[in-house]
Amino acid sequence: QNQAQFEPLLNCTMSMIKNFGPRNLSSTCHKLVKIGKVCRWNVRNDIWTTLEFEIIRSSEGFDPMGTANVAWALATAMRSSPTVWNKLGAAALHNIHEYNSQDIANTVWAYA
Repeated sequence: QNQAQFEPLLNCTMSMIKNFGPRNLSSTCHKLVKIGKVCRWNVRNDIWTTLEFEIIRSSEGFDPMGTANVAWALATAMRSSPTVWNKLGAAALHNIHEYNSQDIANTVWAYA
């Protein structure tokens, strides 16, 4: 399958990403990686750089599922920015009171 087919969607997504908010941002990260895996293509580095900037900016607003989705997406995409991972981890600890046992398991699994 041709990655060029996704370019208009990726470009539109990147033009709107600053308005997404935490829930849509986490969904976007998760879905991009899933689409990439199914279609066997890698998300462009400039897209990840933009997503990582927005993750840092929005991290405290992620709910437990959003945190796990973003962590899974970053790990699966082999993104290793210490700033992003530290901010995401700090936000998870800040919001730990919202986590149930399944949320904790999902987040730990995503980090693994």
